[in-house]
Amino acid sequence: MMFATRLALRSAASAAALTLLVAAAFAQSNPLTDQPGHGPEPEAGVAMEPQGAAEERATVNPSATEIIRSLAPFADGNPNAPRQYRDVDAGGRTVRVDYGRAVDLTVFFLYDSFQLTPEARIQLEPLGRALQSEKLAGFRFLIAGHTDAAGSDAYNRGLSARRAAAVKRYLVEAFDIEPSRLVAYGWGESRLKDRGNPLSRVNRRVEVALIAPPRRSSSLERSRLGYEGPQGLRHDVSGDDGCGLEEMTDPRLRKPLDLDDFGAAPAAVCAETLNMDDLELAPRR
Repeated sequence: MMFATRLALRSAASAAALTLLVAAAFAQSNPLTDQPGHGPEPEAGVAMEPQGAAEERATVNPSATEIIRSLAPFADGNPNAPRQYRDVDAGGRTVRVDYGRAVDLTVFFLYDSFQLTPEARIQLEPLGRALQSEKLAGFRFLIAGHTDAAGSDAYNRGLSARRAAAVKRYLVEAFDIEPSRLVAYGWGESRLKDRGNPLSRVNRRVEVALIAPPRRSSSLERSRLGYEGPQGLRHDVSGDDGCGLEEMTDPRLRKPLDLDDFGAAPAAVCAETLNMDDLELAPRR
């Protein structure tokens, strides 16, 4: 009798354990049937990841090839991109930036810091390889930091400038980029990418833009750099004061004409006495 009772208790315990095991199996997540938003509710007191943080962490920057295509100034880049020139006062010197040749990059920094994270170094690798390419060799670029609207404007400008400088320093040290090719600048919150949401993460970014070559020099400036005469002969006047023309004579054979052409040699005029506005407005004879 006692033996039968023990056997019955063991059978009941085994059945209960089997029931619990089956219930647990059905309770497990099924990736083929579960629908988004139908998962278990989070436990009270558990800190949830801010909305969009996962998307930001998974952000992938453009490849080196894509960056080259965005920044290259000639046909091997994006020839149809409109030229959007803007003068930027970077550290007391004005640079002319072509925002038609620009790219935005996600670069992670520690909170309220300009220290690059390990993820940031990985994110900057395509940019470093792009700057090493022959298609971008010899060109200069503005490295501009941007923040969201949290904090004061003055503080954000300083923070974004320091972050841009940190990016430049890393590119110089890790990819052997010539420092003179990169100009660091901080926009702060003055150029929000998403103005409708000034605190959005998309506003915190690093922008790289092509620095356009200087505007074409005037004819007077070109003459001071050098004059290329017939047969490709070049007279270097970079050290002249503009008054050393007395010894220059016209090598062409002149024939006497009925009209008085006032001689062949030009009169010497000091460059300092010339006014560019007068030169541009003077009628041609």
